[in-house]
Amino acid sequence: MHPEKEKLLSAVQGIAGDLDNISRYLYENPETAYQEHNSCRWLCEFLEKRGFKVQASAGGLETAFFAVPENATATTRPRIAFLAEYDALEKIGHGCGHNMIAAMSLGAAIAVQQAFPGLSGSFVIVGTPAEEGGGGKARLAAAGVFEGIDVAMMTHPGQANLTGEDTLGRIKARLEFFGRTAHAAAAPEAGLNALDALVGAYTNLSLLRQQMTDDARIHGIITHGGDAPNVIPDYTAALFYVRAATLPVLDRLFLRFQDCCKGAALAAGCRCEIEVEPPSLDPMKRNSTFEKLWKANAELLGLNITQKTGPSGSTDLGNLSRIMPVIQPFVAICDKNVALHSTAFADATRTERGQKAMLDGASALALTALDYLRATDAQKAVHEEFLAG
Repeated sequence: MHPEKEKLLSAVQGIAGDLDNISRYLYENPETAYQEHNSCRWLCEFLEKRGFKVQASAGGLETAFFAVPENATATTRPRIAFLAEYDALEKIGHGCGHNMIAAMSLGAAIAVQQAFPGLSGSFVIVGTPAEEGGGGKARLAAAGVFEGIDVAMMTHPGQANLTGEDTLGRIKARLEFFGRTAHAAAAPEAGLNALDALVGAYTNLSLLRQQMTDDARIHGIITHGGDAPNVIPDYTAALFYVRAATLPVLDRLFLRFQDCCKGAALAAGCRCEIEVEPPSLDPMKRNSTFEKLWKANAELLGLNITQKTGPSGSTDLGNLSRIMPVIQPFVAICDKNVALHSTAFADATRTERGQKAMLDGASALALTALDYLRATDAQKAVHEEFLAG
């Protein structure tokens, strides 16, 4: 192994206790999307104590931050963004392992700063809230937080070691149906049943699935079904996600989604309103050149890299991937029998296997940052692929 890489790995090992503290604090104090006030404050203080200048409320988001080394030159290019997620899931806690994501990104950045303070190029750490349903990265990008950044990097815990995975675009839609109340037994003919309209829409969407491609999804919940069983509901509501692997398919599917809902409302004599809750999420634009840099370093650490076919869920990193090259590799903390978005997965972040994966993830991320900043040919190849796509 090259002496520079050995020096960088030594720096990661030297802060292993710090990374464990980050992971443990977030695990024990989970906060959901845009409510990560304590998590954000704790991470900002952590970075300030280690020689970083931190801007809180980055991009106008109270629970976001933007951190640079104290000796950094703002205009030095190329510039890497290490992305730190730290939001948790309602009732599940860190069932997606964002406590580890924050630890790995901060760990990689701190190690690079300690080992190579005069490195050509520069980097920042961006605290990105609300990945779970809130689209924090998309909102930060719209606010200009990523201007002057060339590439972005993060590592996700998972069930296998992967260079990355395809994701689905997602539209989040709130449905409301409006009818007319009446006594359900004495005068049902006087009412217009908003629940019938909603159930009809749900049924229509279930029938639509027969004509959907394998890489598309529609799923949702009824958030308000009425107020009393003896009163015909005049108002019902639901929340749905519409997903697809490409933007053209997503757009077409959402038109069919709207037809299903409006048709059901018409049949019930009701009115339907559909509101898209921004930001919508884009499918991931992957960069194989960038991913190969990470893969080579992960294998240098002894990780066995596997391949995954087909898209998974959705992420606001997809939006950022349309602006600049990004990578989101995965490091295994558990076997496939442990589901993501579960309390068991959250607990896996604190196991011995999880702790090793966290250090491997931080190390591979730091090594890849070093390779990118050191090699102009790698920079050119990464950006040529991005522009060609």
